[in-house]
Amino acid sequence: MLQFSSRLTLQELIDALVRLLVEGSAESSKKPGKTSTISPFDYNAFPDDSSITYLQGIKGGDQPGTFLLVGANDSPGPNPQGFAYVGPLDPVANPAFNGSSGSGTWYPIAVPDTFGAAGTSVYGPDNLGAGFVNYVGAYTRDLGGAAPSPDNPSIVGFTYAGSVDGSTTAGYRSVQGVTDEGLAGTYTFVHSVDGGLAVGNTDLAASDGRTGYFSLKSTPFIVSLADGSQTPIQFATDDTDDSDLITHTAYAIWYNGDGKYTIAGGSGTVLDGGRGVDAGAGYLVDYDSITGQFAHYTEFNYQNRNATDLITHFEGIYRDDSGDYWLPATSVALNPQEELAIASVVRVERDRSGGFDAEARWLPLQVKESATGVESILSTGNSLFGNAVVGFANYPTSADGLTQADYVIQGNWLPQGWI
Repeated sequence: MLQFSSRLTLQELIDALVRLLVEGSAESSKKPGKTSTISPFDYNAFPDDSSITYLQGIKGGDQPGTFLLVGANDSPGPNPQGFAYVGPLDPVANPAFNGSSGSGTWYPIAVPDTFGAAGTSVYGPDNLGAGFVNYVGAYTRDLGGAAPSPDNPSIVGFTYAGSVDGSTTAGYRSVQGVTDEGLAGTYTFVHSVDGGLAVGNTDLAASDGRTGYFSLKSTPFIVSLADGSQTPIQFATDDTDDSDLITHTAYAIWYNGDGKYTIAGGSGTVLDGGRGVDAGAGYLVDYDSITGQFAHYTEFNYQNRNATDLITHFEGIYRDDSGDYWLPATSVALNPQEELAIASVVRVERDRSGGFDAEARWLPLQVKESATGVESILSTGNSLFGNAVVGFANYPTSADGLTQADYVIQGNWLPQGWI
């Protein structure tokens, strides 16, 4: 999840966003179908709760028109409050849950007390049906001012299998990732789960300050919910001469059936002597859990540009009945101020060889605050399922500031002419 400051003026931010949207519209030459936005879609854990809600994962519910959402209030902070929501995405204030959004049911989610957590953030769900789920995420630890180390990590991942309300204590498992150097990570995040496998990243350092995603020590991995075993993800760039300057994240996984999975995330390249990530693209790669092989690694730049001034990151994945993949993406501007982000929905097809068609379809999202109609100037696309996408927005205010809020958008991602 990206965090933003406001060193540019609001007008500069708006002008830059308009340029990106105009360029994107010209390249796609298609108009999106009708969409509806709810922003914010809030969870109030108690009356007059002023926490900021972060929606981080979505899957379908048991009934048509319902969804399973997960996330956390104050997710980037030291004491996040995890939650899950089951129900329709409707713009109502629910009196049963302190005026929380939606007419469904909200559940507080926290790892067991025995984990010694300061807070819990839920990143990804998998709906198993009949009230049973898998959750993945991370929990923070209060180190009392001590420096994080492999023996005293700052953030630890977790997996969960059990009741949708998170009450199955025995279903939680801590996940401390292992880096390429064989060290236990001091920061581990498990981002996504599907078909019994989850993906995440572990690191010896906090995220890159420019993108919020990468560092040179970041190691992406697969973890089995059945036994907790970890498998490092292999990339086509691992054996190249400049592999030490390339880093990857693993943010999403989809089970295709027959033991085969597709993983999505981002790649980053350090070009400025190690001070930060200077180039990056979203990627897809296939994984065969039976043979252990990885294949069809493909990178995607924003709007299919050969050279881009944006670092693009795939944050979720959904596969439709025709076999096409739909990916919520966040693209971060590479400018001196590093102050622009745009959310998109990206559609990727398979090519005749069984790999991925590198010419993806891009649909920049126009995210608007429900009460005011003000358009977000810094947006992320966090997760997508079917016709619904969730993310985070920053709306300009009259006081030259930003109002932060999450959003859900339901719509037709298939503009006329795409299919």
